[in-house]
Amino acid sequence: MYIDKVINYKHAWEKVSKNHIVELSEIQSALDDMFSENIEPEMKAERISQRDIWEKLMYKKDWELIDRTHYTADGARINVGRLGPTKNGLSVTLPFGSFDTISRWIFQQSTVAIKYGLIKTPIMLVPVRDLSRELDNMWMRREYFEMNLGQLEMLAPLSHQYPFLIIGYSNKKPTRGPEVIEISSDSYVNEDKPVIDRCIEFPPEYHQAGLDILNYFGTYLREQYPEENASVKIEQKGLTVRLVIETADGKSEVIEKALHEYELIITGAVPPEKFSNNDKLILELRNEIRIAKFRLESQQDLIGMQHNRIDQLLNIVGNGLSQKNQVMVDFKPTITLSNTITINKDIAAALSCVTELMEELPESNDAFFSLKELESSLISIETNNDQESVRRSPAMSKFKRLIDKVADTGSNLNTAIKKAEKGWEIFSDLAARYNKLAEWCGLPIVPSFLLK
Repeated sequence: MYIDKVINYKHAWEKVSKNHIVELSEIQSALDDMFSENIEPEMKAERISQRDIWEKLMYKKDWELIDRTHYTADGARINVGRLGPTKNGLSVTLPFGSFDTISRWIFQQSTVAIKYGLIKTPIMLVPVRDLSRELDNMWMRREYFEMNLGQLEMLAPLSHQYPFLIIGYSNKKPTRGPEVIEISSDSYVNEDKPVIDRCIEFPPEYHQAGLDILNYFGTYLREQYPEENASVKIEQKGLTVRLVIETADGKSEVIEKALHEYELIITGAVPPEKFSNNDKLILELRNEIRIAKFRLESQQDLIGMQHNRIDQLLNIVGNGLSQKNQVMVDFKPTITLSNTITINKDIAAALSCVTELMEELPESNDAFFSLKELESSLISIETNNDQESVRRSPAMSKFKRLIDKVADTGSNLNTAIKKAEKGWEIFSDLAARYNKLAEWCGLPIVPSFLLK
């Protein structure tokens, strides 16, 4: 395989092609092996996933397979399951057909991984269009270089601090070397100041209502924290909306606090009165939600859409604003990873399956919300290694209910998971994780025949 085209951000290609010649050669060699008909027989015999094959090939070339879950000093969970193998500051992955791969990879996982010192430059490999049409593997065909380039050019210039590379590979040697395409960055972003960036892609029926709710955050920040000097910018490209906030004094703590409050208020987790005594602000917040509901009802009348629910919209906004999905650019990060946290490995493994399954589903899907609720419940017991306590926890009851609903043929959750590209395979792994936990703490297991 050859490097045919490159999407280059913040001079990543210049640095990698100069300082990581050996690693680039290993990446190309692993691609050759992956598409070779002579791939090791044991890999085919095991029927392992394409991602596992890729990781094994890179591991044989002395690339490190980092844990898919890391933790901050205060115990916050960091999911980096899509980074792929790492070596000398580089990480390299393939999309394997996951939902919303590029935005999650750039604005979420690789950003967090760089922030906490796990990598320096993330690399994603995708086939060029001509090669993708020749491939038998649906996952490898699903996403190609030109598609990703078009998405990023629509969003450019990016207010994203960290470099990244997207390499388009081909089975035909380029005549003049790789074509390098630079994605521009926002010139207005002052790199001495932290920027908080949220990127949310709304389904068409939720777009305008969601945009209005995000727009109101600037008013909330001004009314609730009048002393805070910050600029709030909304950008829209197609169905994607970006909320970019830059502070004048270089401190982002107040902004983070305001975003978290707004998330809790919008999702209905906490009433606005808990954070504010400003009657005018409280009334306006409630009015914004009423207007959003009216917009959804109007949209339903206009285009005949079904299931346009206000709670789904508010959950989409809440997930986008959530600290768990934050894309905060901290230009002088303090890297503090703690090794003192005692994690229940079975629960952590189940959480990885939940996260992976959520990445296969649109955020507007009912199954996505059920998994999101389960994720929150499992996180609450992730550090619990007491069998009795785990057995009695609401999280395990919720876990069992979700497994039963998905296993129920014909249910909405069953249908949604089966429609996802790798949905049932990941769900089967998740159910196996439940059974292992259930056996450990003395709960009923799910019969294996229901999961086939």
